[in-house]
Amino acid sequence: MRILIILTLILGINSCKAQSISENELIGKWILVAETDSFPDDIEPLTENDSDSESESDSKAELKATLTFNKDKTIFINQMGNEYNATYKLTDSTLTLGNRIYIIVRLDIEKLIYKVKDHLFDKNYEYKKAE
Repeated sequence: MRILIILTLILGINSCKAQSISENELIGKWILVAETDSFPDDIEPLTENDSDSESESDSKAELKATLTFNKDKTIFINQMGNEYNATYKLTDSTLTLGNRIYIIVRLDIEKLIYKVKDHLFDKNYEYKKAE
């Protein structure tokens, strides 16, 4: 019985430590580098201006977004000059930004990829760590 209690405590402490490591990797400024859809390669998503070649360059301009995660569980969001402050919460692979819920696909010291939870077509957002 004592062994079971000791193992439970050790595993509990390790899981708390693992969670804080992920949060430590999240702290800092992240720059959006890509947005990708989950469409198969042979299916083209419909757009309003398919014939416009400028629409591709405009979509690159729309990628100017940054996320700044702080240790006090607040986040500063800058999307093309529109600035927002919110709170965030990281639980396992679920990231909550304000009232929106995302699933973390990948998180390490250089790259953050997440997708919107419970959408029909997944859109992945890929960020790189600013230095």
